[in-house]
Amino acid sequence: MSEAVTESTTEAAAPAEAEVTESQELGDGGKKALQAERDARKAAERSAAEYAAKLKEIEDASLSELERTKKMAEESAAELARLRSENVRNKVAIDKGVPADLVEFLTGDTEGDIAAKADLLMARLNAPGTPKPDPSQGAKGDGAALNGDPLLDTLKNKLGLN
Repeated sequence: MSEAVTESTTEAAAPAEAEVTESQELGDGGKKALQAERDARKAAERSAAEYAAKLKEIEDASLSELERTKKMAEESAAELARLRSENVRNKVAIDKGVPADLVEFLTGDTEGDIAAKADLLMARLNAPGTPKPDPSQGAKGDGAALNGDPLLDTLKNKLGLN
């Protein structure tokens, strides 16, 4: 917009020189009228430039408002996607019987992926572990010390000399 104002000012300068020679032929009234027209034109150009700047400022404000609205819409869409994913994960956890403290380990993009992870997690949780030792099996009693005499210990036990 400011380029158009500059071009029109440049174009106005060339005819102004031609008008100067004509204004010499005009009387005082014509010179005053010509000067008034030139002043009015300069004022109109300044006014047009000011209005163009204000229009640009308003457009920028509207654009920034539009950008803010778009950003809010994108944030809302991301929040909606997160909540939907969390909802699906919780639904699968309830259906599969996953403990509440282990729900965070269920990952995936689709309900099928999350269900597969839940099945794997539950299989690992319910898998038989290493059996606990059975104290009723194996050697009983105190074993003899490595430097002890097992025969002497047995005799003392039988005779009650401990």
